[in-house]
Amino acid sequence: MIARVVRLTAWLLIGATVLSGLYWLFLNTPETNALTLGASAGLLLAILVVTGLVVNAAILIGGGTPFLTSLLRGLRGTLWFIAVLVPLAFIWWALIAAHAWTTDHSGEINAWFIARFGWANIKPLLTTEMWVVRWLSWVVAPLAAVSLLAVVLDQGARGFGDRWLRRAWHWRTLLLATLVFVLLFVLPWQLTTWRPALPATWVEPTVAGIRLIAVMLLWALGAALLVLLSISGRSVPPPVTRSAT
Repeated sequence: MIARVVRLTAWLLIGATVLSGLYWLFLNTPETNALTLGASAGLLLAILVVTGLVVNAAILIGGGTPFLTSLLRGLRGTLWFIAVLVPLAFIWWALIAAHAWTTDHSGEINAWFIARFGWANIKPLLTTEMWVVRWLSWVVAPLAAVSLLAVVLDQGARGFGDRWLRRAWHWRTLLLATLVFVLLFVLPWQLTTWRPALPATWVEPTVAGIRLIAVMLLWALGAALLVLLSISGRSVPPPVTRSAT
């Protein structure tokens, strides 16, 4: 299991590095004529395909499929990745929109609580709402999406009838995934905003680089553990081959 976590973490780090490079190229590609617009569209398509390959292969690697087989099956499963990504993106959009509405109408909500319950300070309530939205966005919804993607990569459309949602939202899975989210995503994020007083020499960029590498390692480890939790209770077997007679 430890070896699988290490391989999965390394794969996700490689994928994140490649995707970061593609995104940097996209941001630095001018859109001044038809050629550069086409290049930008090509980079967006490449980002989508590479993201699908990285996620699909991560699921297959996590299920015990050999690396090269995972790459081939992951690439062939790009359409399944898109099919799962679309509803996930809609859920993310709905959660973000709901949080934005709550923030924009916080004054009205506060006034209603004062009139109804005499509760003048609703900051704890708004903070709770923010964390619930984050939890739903980055734990609950991704667990379901990865669990579904695992079964459709293995079974195709028949996988929709599998018990993927029950596995993803089992209380033990949700509890462990929440702990991973807090320990390996939320807490390391604090390192990105930490600005210690350092001499403005080589020390400052070196410490910043080490801090960034540490955060990326922890995030990759967290993503690897979330993938394994999403597919817990099942493995993704390689395709069955028949020997020649």
